[in-house]
Amino acid sequence: MAEGCCASIIKTLLFIFNFIFWIAGAVLLGVGIWLRVDPAVAEVVSGELNMTWFYNACYVLIAAGVITMIVGFLGCCGAIKESKCMLMTFAILLGLLFVIELAAGILAIVYKDKIGDYARQSFTDALHGETVENKNDDFKNAVRSIQKKFTCCGLTSTDNWGFPCLESTCVCLQLTGCKPIVSIPPCAVHQPCLTEFESFLANNIVIVAGVALAIAIVQIIGICCACVLMRNIYGETIA
Repeated sequence: MAEGCCASIIKTLLFIFNFIFWIAGAVLLGVGIWLRVDPAVAEVVSGELNMTWFYNACYVLIAAGVITMIVGFLGCCGAIKESKCMLMTFAILLGLLFVIELAAGILAIVYKDKIGDYARQSFTDALHGETVENKNDDFKNAVRSIQKKFTCCGLTSTDNWGFPCLESTCVCLQLTGCKPIVSIPPCAVHQPCLTEFESFLANNIVIVAGVALAIAIVQIIGICCACVLMRNIYGETIA
């Protein structure tokens, strides 16, 4: 058994760290499941708009949540029981998570400007050279949901609608000159959704990258605590 004031403090800190880590995993799991099954998200990220790649990120969140919960559980049990095997497994898994999250954070920053290209390609492929009016009702409803959410008009261009002035979600109603009549000079419509969607993704990917890097740094502390406690269990003294 580990002895001494320092060992007791390290043991307590490691338990608290892993309990918080376990809760963080539960949150990640919950968010991932919510984003995958939420009907409101499904309206925007639909198969009709060829944006199902978004669900890949949901699956990553779910997997990360499950793994994080397992690692946190191992760390808590290892700290309480002072099990060398559990602590060793915990340190190795935490180290792997650290490398993965560090790489994910760096890649998110590096490829931040590429996200817009993926969205543009998804929208372009979904339209397939047609106007929204020529698509089925599910497609049109999905486009209207995006337009309502981001206050925009069309996917890659306002011309995606043959008659954008006939779409209430396209028209700038705050301008008194806007009239949904195409026989007069065109009414004022919002900018394409791709512009707003790119800004939304770019702003949020920076936040995600920052959180990933912050968690990676915290994980270093957990690895150090586990290593120090293992050394003490093996019979080496803690200064």
